[in-house]
Amino acid sequence: MPRGKGFQGVETVLGSVDGLKRFVGIAESPYHGLNFCQGTVAEMLEKPGEQIFDVIRWFGTRKKIFNVHFRNIRGGFLNFQETFIDAGDVDMLKAMRVYKEVGYDGMMMPDHVPRVEGDANEAQGFAFALGYIKALIAAVDA
Repeated sequence: MPRGKGFQGVETVLGSVDGLKRFVGIAESPYHGLNFCQGTVAEMLEKPGEQIFDVIRWFGTRKKIFNVHFRNIRGGFLNFQETFIDAGDVDMLKAMRVYKEVGYDGMMMPDHVPRVEGDANEAQGFAFALGYIKALIAAVDA
């Protein structure tokens, strides 16, 4: 997926899907893969709401996803905002279905969550994300 340079003009090795593909190809082994941060990968894409599913399929069919940071964003490459899990551009139910389609059976965990005003322990956003993930898993398994 061709695109311009990275943040402040710096292209990082693992800052693109192509870079991640090169990384998992360095040493073929069932023990070499990714902590697949769906939000970070979505941030690498011009149109994450359309493109993320094929990226999940590419890494998932090769068994290179070892665990998933399951979060959502609004926007795309170099112009994005982190959102609550249900408020971004990626259809998270569809994403969960793709993980199941490729046979992924590992952890689905929240990553960054927006702060909730007045939540001194910063736990409400994570609790919401965990509940949402649990509901998506139940919906996909139904």
